[in-house]
Parts: sequence; C-alpha cells; structure tokens
Amino acid sequence: MEILQKIVAPVYFIFGGILLFLAYTIVRDNPRHRTNRTTGMMLFFAALGPIFLALGAIVKPIASAQAPFEDSIVYNLFYIWELFFPSFLLFSWVYPVDRLSLMKHRRLRYLIFFPHLFHLLLVLVFRNPEKILQFLEFKSGEGFLSLVLEPLSALMKWMVLGFSLLISSEKTLFSLINFIYIGLALYYIIRGRMLMQNAQIRRQTTILVGGIASAVGIYMALFLIPNLLNIDIPSGVKSGGTILLLLVGGGSIGWAIIRHQFLDVKVIFRQSLVYTISSGILVGLYILLVGQADRMITSVFGSQTNLVNIAFIILALILYKPIINRLDDLIQKIFIRSRSDHRNILERLSRRLISVFDLEKIHEMIDQTLRTTLLVRHVYFIQYDDRLSEYVLLASEDYPARMIISRDDRFLGAVGQLESPAVIDRLEEYRRGSALGEAMTKRRVKLILPLKDADHLLGFMALTEKVTGYGFNTEDINMLGVISNQLVTVLTNARLYADSLEKQRLDKEIAMARQIQLDLLPEKPPASDSFDLCAYSMPSLTIGGDFYDFIHSGDGLISMVIADASGKGLPAALLVTQIQAMLRSEIGNKNDLPQILYNINTHVAETTSSEKYATLFLGRFNPNTGEFAYANAGHNYPILVKPDGSHRLLKKGGMLIGAFAGAEYEKDTITLDKEDVLLIYTDGLSEAMNEADEEFGENRILDYVVSQRHLGAEEIINGVLEEMKKFDSSDPPRDDTTLIALKIKGNVNDR
Repeated sequence: MEILQKIVAPVYFIFGGILLFLAYTIVRDNPRHRTNRTTGMMLFFAALGPIFLALGAIVKPIASAQAPFEDSIVYNLFYIWELFFPSFLLFSWVYPVDRLSLMKHRRLRYLIFFPHLFHLLLVLVFRNPEKILQFLEFKSGEGFLSLVLEPLSALMKWMVLGFSLLISSEKTLFSLINFIYIGLALYYIIRGRMLMQNAQIRRQTTILVGGIASAVGIYMALFLIPNLLNIDIPSGVKSGGTILLLLVGGGSIGWAIIRHQFLDVKVIFRQSLVYTISSGILVGLYILLVGQADRMITSVFGSQTNLVNIAFIILALILYKPIINRLDDLIQKIFIRSRSDHRNILERLSRRLISVFDLEKIHEMIDQTLRTTLLVRHVYFIQYDDRLSEYVLLASEDYPARMIISRDDRFLGAVGQLESPAVIDRLEEYRRGSALGEAMTKRRVKLILPLKDADHLLGFMALTEKVTGYGFNTEDINMLGVISNQLVTVLTNARLYADSLEKQRLDKEIAMARQIQLDLLPEKPPASDSFDLCAYSMPSLTIGGDFYDFIHSGDGLISMVIADASGKGLPAALLVTQIQAMLRSEIGNKNDLPQILYNINTHVAETTSSEKYATLFLGRFNPNTGEFAYANAGHNYPILVKPDGSHRLLKKGGMLIGAFAGAEYEKDTITLDKEDVLLIYTDGLSEAMNEADEEFGENRILDYVVSQRHLGAEEIINGVLEEMKKFDSSDPPRDDTTLIALKIKGNVNDR
C-alpha cells in the first residue's frame, strides 16, 4: 500500500495528461462538430480530476497546521472537475444519437451545469464562514449609512449561516446529484446504442458504453455510494480504484478512436495520440524506476546519491533508439495495420480486387469496403453498359430499379469534365433540368468519384453522407481518389476479361460451326471407273463462305454444285448453308436447272438484304452418256479442256443468286469425252494476289490446266494450288478457295 501511495502522483499526472491530449486531439480534429466539442469538454473536465488529485498528493504532506490542506486553493479547485458529470450527460444527448437537434430550446441544455457551478461557488466562497462573518462585522453608528448597512449585514450573516449549514451536507447532496446525472447519461447512451443499425457504430458504442460505464461504475462504488451511505473506504483502495477507472474510461475512448474511427478522427491525430500515450507511459515508468532505485540506494547507504540519476540518464541514452524502434513497431501493429487505416484499406482492397473480374462482385466489394471503413451510408454506381451502349444507374438496395441515362444528360456531361473526386455542390448548376441530377438529389448524394480512363468516362461512383454525420475530410478524399483509379483499372481488366471470355465462347462456337460445315460437305467425291472426280476447299477464316456438294439422283445422275457467298466468316457460311439446303430440296424434287436457280434466287432475294448474295455454278452429270447440263449464276467460268489442248468456258446461266428477285436463268448441255478435263473454282483462286498487287488470274489457271491436262483430277488440283502458293504465299489464303476437278477416263461408247 505504501508503494501505491508513492506512485499515485505521477500516475495521476500521466492519466490526466493523456485525457487532456485526448480532449485536444478530438476538438482540434473537427472543432465545428458538436460531438467533438462535447466529447472534448467532457474529457477536459475528466482530466482535471486526476491532475488536481496529483497536486493534492504533493501539497498535502507539506501543509502545516496553520495552513491546512483543506483550506488550500488546490483542494477547493478540485471541485471544478465535477463539471464532468453535466458534460457526460450532455455527451449522452449527442452520441450515439443526436437528441439536441430535436430539442425546441437547445440553449436550455446549459442549465444542467447550474448545480455544479453552484457547488463550486459554495466550496470556494463559503468553505470558511468565520472569515466571511468577521468581514461582515462593523461598528454601529449613526447616520443614513448605518441605517442601510446594519440590516444588510444581518441579512448577509443569515445567508452565510445558511450556506454554512449547506456546506455540512454538500458532499452527500452533490453525490446524489452526480449519481442521478450518471444514471441519466448511461440510460441515454444505452438507448441510443439500441437504435444503431450500422455494425461499425455498434462496435464503437459497445466499447465506449462498456468502458465509460465500467469507469463511472467504479467511481460510484468508491465515492458516490460511500458518501451517500457514510461508508469509509481506505485511501489506498480509492487510489487504486481511481487509477483503474482512469485506465478503463480513458482507454476505451482512445481505443475507439484508434481502432474504430470514433468521431472520425484523422489519421495524423490518431498517430499522434498513440505516440503521446506511449511516450507518457514511458516517462511514467522512467520516473517510477528512478524513484524506486533512489529509495533503495538511500536505504542501503543511508544517504541520497546522484549516481542513480546519472546511471539512468546514461541507460536511457543507450536504450533510446531500440525502445523507439520497438515503439514504432508497436504503433505499426496497433495503428497502421488497423482495419480503419486508409493505407491498410487500400492494401486489402487492392489485394482482393486484383483477382476479381465479375462486375457485380467488384461493386459489392467496393460498397462493403466504403460502408465498413468510411461508414458511408450508401454507395451508388453509374457505369457504361456495353450491351446497351448507354450509361446506367445500377440498382441498389434502396432503389431496386436501374435507370438508363441519356448521353446528353447535363449532369453526366459535367461529371465527365471532373478529374478527381468532387462534392456534388460543385455541380449544382448542372443538376437543374437533368434526370440524373434529380436522381442524385433524391438519393442525397454528397460526393462524386469519376471513373475515367485515358479517353472515356467509364462511369462514376456517388457517395452519400457518413452514418456518423461527419463530412469527408482530406484523407478520405485522397483515399477515394486512389480507389477510383484502381477501380478504373479493375473495370478495364474486367471488360477485357469479359471480352476474352466472349471471344473464347465465340471461338468455340465458330469451331463447332466449322465442324458442322465440314460435316455438310461430301465425305468423298463419287468414284467410278469412267471418271475421276476430286474436290478441295480451304476457308480464309475458321468457317468460310464457299461450299461444294455432290448430290445423287435416283436416275443415276450426279449434280455437282459450287458456290461462293459474299463476304467471309459466319454470315457468308449461314447464307451458303441456306442455299445448300434449298439445293438438296430442289434437286430431290427433280426440278430443271433454271427452275432450281430461279426458286433459290427468289427466296434469297426476298429473305435477305441486298448485300447478301452468292455466285453459284450448278451442273448435272450423266456418267453413262457423258452428258453434262449446267447453269451458271454469276460464278467464275469453269474451264473445259479437250485432249488436244483446246478449251472453252461454261458461261451459260444468268444473274448471281440474291441480287434481283425474279431473275431468269438458262442452261446449256455439253458432252464430255475421254480425257476431257473440267475445272470449277471460286474467285479465291483467281484473285489470289502477290506482293505487287497482281492477281493470279484466269489465264494462269487456264495455262496450267492446258499444260497439265494429262494429269489426274487430284494432281491437277494440287498442282494449280501449288502454283497459286508460289504466287501468293498467304496462309491461310486471303479468300475462301474451293476447286472441283473432273477427268473423263473413257469414251461414251466404252461405258
């Protein structure tokens, strides 16, 4: 107990200083906010208690009988700290729920300070009534002045006697008043906590309510209840209990500020708070160690020595750097890695966002982060929708319907001019006459965060006020600016990822379409001893707009067709697939060639746009007679080469398919004899182009077939393709390339 009494003064000073710094930090951070001012005032008066107790512990031992401690100014000024109780009640009216804003006559709140101001006046003025009565004594005399002063003096004496009687019971009376104030304050704080929906605010309030309630509970048990019941508590117990309540009460407020953003105190002030508290603890430990060591040496050697102080100074100089480094590590662990620290928020958010490509999940993560760390009430997202080619205000929990925004919206245009986060008041003139501006006003948006890449506005985030009612400070704005830049990168990556997935999906579908297209082609050409037939097709893309087919009729005829649709890729493939299906149907119905082309042309012209067309060559071959009937619908002229090298082009027919509805077609019939060669091809062969922009051309094809007419059908196709690749080495070819070669082996009479 003796040791406890010796360390009381420095410990009281340390805790008083910490509470004063807490009050200063909170008020300096946001002096315009009522909650900060009220909390600072409460902590200021709370700090005066341990400070005056520390001064009392120093003054009381040296007080003399002629000047007792109870008559000292330190003893009487101690009662100033009791203004903590009305300040505590006032604090409960502004946190966690602001009840003062609902009061009609808010200035009347200052009346709660009257009892304690009266108590302070009472103990300062009327603690020694004898001196006041002696001062009021004056000799009776004659005259007007005596007639006035005598009754006034008597009245003042009676007042002094009345206040003297009140002094005798003031401890009990004002203990009861403080008890009532504490009870009311705890009631309002607990009721306010029950109204809180935000999890972060509930954690704040839980820590504060638990800490402050425990502290005032200890105070009530040590001082108020004993005063009311006239119970004597040992001074050592009071001192130890006072240190405990200061530790619990002040610690809960400091912890709520550092870890849970109580009062939204800025990062720099939270850091300085941690450093100040740590430094205060180190200084206190130093004083205690020096004092204890000095007393131990004095008890051993019988006199005081300065060696202890010198040794501790040297030791402090040696250990200063390691202790500061450890202290910095501790601060990093407690503060920098706190969930509410802006750098930690950015680090955790970046780590989570980097692996997410789903836009809905990205929005959910941003929303959750800003709600839990900055305590933003609502976050709204406006983004460009690639599918709609419009900006969209996305649905939220309070507004479940999304809103499509016109690109000409004035407010959207103003946001597009922003380069950094901005309060919505800067865009006030653009809100008028804007549907988006009205939506932002309706949602009570306070801050706009543009999302822009180098060239475009991807959208923006709109933030409402904080749940705590505080505005966005400079640190918040800077952090939100970094989040906005990160979000732009994440959104761009998400869109690229979505595009890559879409490309993969399309590639897969195109591969399937290619396989389907290959399955529609003949597995192998018809084979016979009387003729040699070969075909080849190579698309320039995965799927092409060329096709060929061999269709057997029940009468032994072979219909062969080659076609080339306009364009490339999937649109051209769809058109030729449609034509192929109609061809098989028409040939199955045994229609004549001109009628077949007429029907197909009419259907294509009526069901597709004018830029969708195809060239087509249709031939009907009778292997038994060598008769070959054909009709050419705008296709490259097939080449017929005779054994003697003479040749002719098969031109008879009409317009290309799909250009004009109602077009008429003609057919021609020829007879193929032994060693005749017929080559049918698409323009991918003839229009192959070398580096000098020269076409391979029909003449080169004709010359090759004439010169190599003795070869078989497959050899002719391979040869002409090889010649083309020498001319144009593009791989795959620049255009779909398809060939059919027919070589007659015997005469008609031989069959």
